[in-house]
Amino acid sequence: MKKSDMPFLNQLVKALEETGLKLEEFYEQKDYENFIKAKKFILKIQKKISEVVK
Repeated sequence: MKKSDMPFLNQLVKALEETGLKLEEFYEQKDYENFIKAKKFILKIQKKISEVVK
């Protein structure tokens, strides 16, 4: 991982945190369509983080 990747990685982590909160909100509201979308987005972010860290 390059030092120049740190801002991008930080942005991904913030997006992951925010989406995690939304995921909980959608679950509590029983909004399963948006829950699934948020879950897929989290998985994409995790994949990107993994690529950056390699």
